[in-house]
Amino acid sequence: MLSITQRNKQEALAALSDAMKKGDEKAIKQAWNDFHESVVECVKQDYVEADGNKVILAQRGYRQLTSEETRYYEKMIEAGKKEHPMQELKNLLNGDIMPVTIIEDVYRDLVDEHPLLNRINFQNVAYLTRWILNDHSKKNAVWGEINSEITQEISSGFKVIEVNQCKLTAYTMIEKDMLDLGPTFLDNYLRTFLKDSLLCALEQAVVSGNGKNCPVGLDRDVHEGVSISSSDGYPRKEKINVTSFLPEEYGKLVAKLVKSEKGHSRKFDKVLMITNMTDYLTKVMPATTVLTASGTYATNLFPFPTDVEVSNELSEGEAILCLPEEYFMGIGGAKEGVIEFSDEFKFLEDKRVFKIKMYGMGRAYDNTVAVLLDISNLDPAYITVLSKQVTAAATQAAVKTE
Repeated sequence: MLSITQRNKQEALAALSDAMKKGDEKAIKQAWNDFHESVVECVKQDYVEADGNKVILAQRGYRQLTSEETRYYEKMIEAGKKEHPMQELKNLLNGDIMPVTIIEDVYRDLVDEHPLLNRINFQNVAYLTRWILNDHSKKNAVWGEINSEITQEISSGFKVIEVNQCKLTAYTMIEKDMLDLGPTFLDNYLRTFLKDSLLCALEQAVVSGNGKNCPVGLDRDVHEGVSISSSDGYPRKEKINVTSFLPEEYGKLVAKLVKSEKGHSRKFDKVLMITNMTDYLTKVMPATTVLTASGTYATNLFPFPTDVEVSNELSEGEAILCLPEEYFMGIGGAKEGVIEFSDEFKFLEDKRVFKIKMYGMGRAYDNTVAVLLDISNLDPAYITVLSKQVTAAATQAAVKTE
C-alpha cells in the first residue's frame, strides 16, 4: 500500500504531465513546485523511518553508492553548505561531472518501469553527441573489385543522429536540510527528479513529438523530402481508416510495415499498437475479445501477434501500429556535466537552485516504421460462421450419385 507521501508524489507527477501536455505555463510552474515538494517529503520520510537500516532503504529503491558517487555527492553537499556557495559550486561542477553510473541507473529504472520505453530502441549514449544507426538494409557480399558504387551503397545504409540537437532542462531546488541527510538520500532525490522529469517529456516525444527542438514521434511523416515547417516541425501522417481487425484488413495494415522506404523487406514476428486508455476500453478491447463456447472470454485476438501499450498522448479515435525496435531514442548528459548550479535564479537563504541538463534525439528509421490509424469507427469482434444453403435439387442429385 502506498503511503500518503508516495500518493502525493504520484498525483503531483500526473498533474505535471497533464500541465505539460496542455502547455499551460502557470500550471506547469505550480506543478513543478508541487512535484518538488512531494519528492522532498518522500525522501525525508524514508530518512526517518529507515533510521539507517540499509535493508529498508534497498527495499525502497535506495542504492549502495560507489566510491566515485559518494565522493561526488560529498563534494556537492560540502559546496552547498557554504555561506556563499556560488563559487564553490562552480569549482565543483566544472571539475567533476556526474558519474555515468548514476545516469545508467536512471535509464534502467525508466526502461523497467515504463513498458513503452522498453519496446523502442532506447539507448543511454552517456556523453556521446553522435550515434550511428544501421537502417537494416540487406547488403549482399560481392566478389570482385571494390568500386565506388558498392561503397556508396553500403555507406547509404547508415544514418548519423546528432544526439545534442535537443536539450531537456529542468530546475530543482535542494533545501539545506536535505544536504544534512547525506549522499545516499541526495542520490535518491536527484535520481527521482531526473527520472520523472525525463519521463514527462519522453513518452510524449516518442508518440507525437514534432521534431522542433524535440524528438520526432511515431505519428509523424518522416519520408525523405518531406516538407518540415519552421513553426510546426514534421507533419503528422495521414490516418488510415480502420473498421475491423478481421484478417484480410489487419493483414493489409501490417503489410505496410514490411517494406522500407528503400524497398528492402523486413522480417518480424510481432508488432505494437499504441492507443489511449479510453480507446483501448471502448474500441480495441471490444474488437479483440469474443465469448467462447465454454462461456469464457478470449482476449487479444489479433490475426497477427500484436502487443498493445496504452499512452494517453494520443487523441481519442487514434492508434499507432508500429515496429518499436525500429525507433531510436538516445539520451545522454552534456560533456560539461549533467547538473549545474543556476545563475538564472537567486540563491535563497534555505535553498540552492540547480539546473539539470540532458541531451537527446529520437526518430523512426524511416517513414514505414509506423502507420497512424483512425479507429473511431472500429467494430466489435464477432465469431464469423460461414453458412451454405443446400437446395432440394442438389440434395437429390447427391443421393442419385451415391
